[in-house]
Amino acid sequence: SIIIKRQIPSLSRRQLYRCDEAFCNEINAYNHIVPLLDRYMPDTIFPKCFYAGHDGKGEIIVLEDLKEEGFRMQNRIKGLELNHCEIVMKQLAKLHAASIAAKQLDNEMFRDKCKQVREIVYCKEAEEFYRNILETSIEESLDSLRTSNSDGCLTEPIKLIEKLQYKLFGKIQNSISNPTDHMSVMCHGDLWVNNIMFTTTNADCKEFDEEAYNGTNAINTTKSLPRDVRFFDLQAMRYTSLVFDILHFIYTSTKRDLRDAYTKHLLETYSVELSATLEKQFIHSIRDLDSLRNTYSLHNITEEYYKHVLYGLAVCMWILPAVTFDPNNIPNLDAISEMNSSAKKIKCTQKLTPEYHSRLKDLALEFYQNGYFNLSLIED
Repeated sequence: SIIIKRQIPSLSRRQLYRCDEAFCNEINAYNHIVPLLDRYMPDTIFPKCFYAGHDGKGEIIVLEDLKEEGFRMQNRIKGLELNHCEIVMKQLAKLHAASIAAKQLDNEMFRDKCKQVREIVYCKEAEEFYRNILETSIEESLDSLRTSNSDGCLTEPIKLIEKLQYKLFGKIQNSISNPTDHMSVMCHGDLWVNNIMFTTTNADCKEFDEEAYNGTNAINTTKSLPRDVRFFDLQAMRYTSLVFDILHFIYTSTKRDLRDAYTKHLLETYSVELSATLEKQFIHSIRDLDSLRNTYSLHNITEEYYKHVLYGLAVCMWILPAVTFDPNNIPNLDAISEMNSSAKKIKCTQKLTPEYHSRLKDLALEFYQNGYFNLSLIED
């Protein structure tokens, strides 16, 4: 069993949503970036690609069927649990470490390979379309927050998001397009729950049953734990700061309670794995290893994370409708693209669910209560 990826048939939809550019980018990623990174990783974190290019019918990508190997997707609406987040952060660290090693050990080749993929979202050619999509997503978010503001707790967050609405795309565009080189790696670019698959293993554990045992005894249970993970859909691969992959994953694939409790832990998990992976690559070059550990220290990663944390706000508002959508009320993108020849008036009419409104309220309060709106991206 294999997976065949082809272009969608609707020409208007392909042109409007820049599908040709995205498909070309993924072909180049599988032909140039993945083989390079695989040289510096003990095991791949991508599906095996048998062919990426063109045939008589157009562009085509032929991949292994990860389901045949036992990989499965998780429930996007529930949000990932801590165990799943930990394994993603470890594998993401290995991906980024491979990029760091390639850049350090064969800089000329690395730079040449990086040129094979292009920015497809925050580039000049796509600016009008994606700026409109983000600003529309923010407007829908503000409408939701105003409706949820019955007790006034969202009044200040709403004001701050309104201040950001028409500035956020440009600020993110500048940050992604002009990163500091020493913190930059080849990033996945679109790492969220729908682009990740896991294998699991059953593990025995003890849980307290308060009703049966009054909280004094534990019962043995079997719990399914993640064992391995794969990342796919590589259309948005880009060379930029490593924290954009981290922020993209955390804010599209988890809920606030997990972020409040475990963001620090997840950054530590990533940092430890990054350091351990780099140690294997530079075991015979202690001076280089010490320098890299200093550059990619937990302190520096954490500082970079919060410097760009408003990217998490933007991508969550952008992606949350897709994370929480009602499968019985999916918008017809072909029809939308037929009716809109430009990106100026696009607005999907899909029903926004109670889960969407609840998670959006949590998001706004999280950024307000933690002081994230006061960080550098919002400065005039």
